[in-house]
Amino acid sequence: MEVRIDRTPLLACLQRTQNIVEKKTTLPILSNVLIQARSKKLELSATDLEVGIVQVCEALVLKEGVATVHARKLFEIVRELPDQELSFALKQGQMEIRSGRSVFRLRTLSHEEFPKIPQVKSDRSVRLGTSLLADMIRKVSPSIATDEARYTLTGVLVQMEKQEDKTLFRMISTDSHRLSLCERVLEQNEAIEDLTPFIGPDSRHIILPRKGIVEMGSLSEQGQDGDVEFGIHKENAFVRTENFSMLMRLVQGKFPDYRTVIPSQVETVLELKSPLLEQALRRVAVLSTEKSRGVRLAVESGKAIMYSTSPEIGEAQEEIDVLYSGEPFEVAFNVKYLMDVLQILTGTIVMKFGKNLKPCLIHDKEDSHYLYVVMPLRL
Repeated sequence: MEVRIDRTPLLACLQRTQNIVEKKTTLPILSNVLIQARSKKLELSATDLEVGIVQVCEALVLKEGVATVHARKLFEIVRELPDQELSFALKQGQMEIRSGRSVFRLRTLSHEEFPKIPQVKSDRSVRLGTSLLADMIRKVSPSIATDEARYTLTGVLVQMEKQEDKTLFRMISTDSHRLSLCERVLEQNEAIEDLTPFIGPDSRHIILPRKGIVEMGSLSEQGQDGDVEFGIHKENAFVRTENFSMLMRLVQGKFPDYRTVIPSQVETVLELKSPLLEQALRRVAVLSTEKSRGVRLAVESGKAIMYSTSPEIGEAQEEIDVLYSGEPFEVAFNVKYLMDVLQILTGTIVMKFGKNLKPCLIHDKEDSHYLYVVMPLRL
């Protein structure tokens, strides 16, 4: 193998592999990136056996070949090199990287040990805008569970649903303390017909893993503008662009019926500016306890009063003006859960409350396609 390539596009591809390769693994090959040089391009592949990606970079291929090297070390080397052309050459079982007067040699592992990432072909797919995907994923990411004990909650449920003359694309996540739901209307209704047997309004088994979701959300940031092809093939989901493909194993299990969590009966409706609430909560949270991060919210006579107490340190109180309808009430929340949604909704928000310790529903005043449901605390 002998290749010449510009540093900038190579670094971008290597950066993405860092999110896939395993930092600690009993299989050393999973810490490596597979490099294939052929036909004026360099292909970089990485996998953790759950998610696999293949990226294509333009390159001057002087001699075709294939090898695997340590992904993190290769990334760190290229990151530290000046922004100019560099070369790869496979010599005596080592990958030689040259740039100016710098020379590095990395040991290789047999490429035959590297797990094969299938290139699936399926007509059950739909095209989605990368900016739409990024926006939806940004909105549902805070609610993805990190507790592996609740495995089905460590991903994002994906649904597509026909409603009269339109098709909805929906993403849902929950960690059992809060729930995020974001849906958008797709323009290519005709492309959904083959997907409906797999993704329907009652389907709760198409769950994308967290790592795959993060990569899908970063496509627009990595310069992959335009559309991506998204689809389901057997027990996997795939995403493809011209120079990037990803195959991810679906999270096994059945997602909870999220519709039972979304409040249907509302006693009190609160309307206020998100920045005002965020600033007030940020100040009051200073004296919330480390364990519960609890902040109380009391609403009465056109104002909302937030206060927190730390028995060993002191207490804080903040007051802001609000519009509300209903009876005065008081409730407590984990302040982090509220701050997460206020980072997403930056305009006028609506908060809907039921009786007692029922979940609170939050959405933008002008757009109800994104819903955030948060459970109150018992303090």
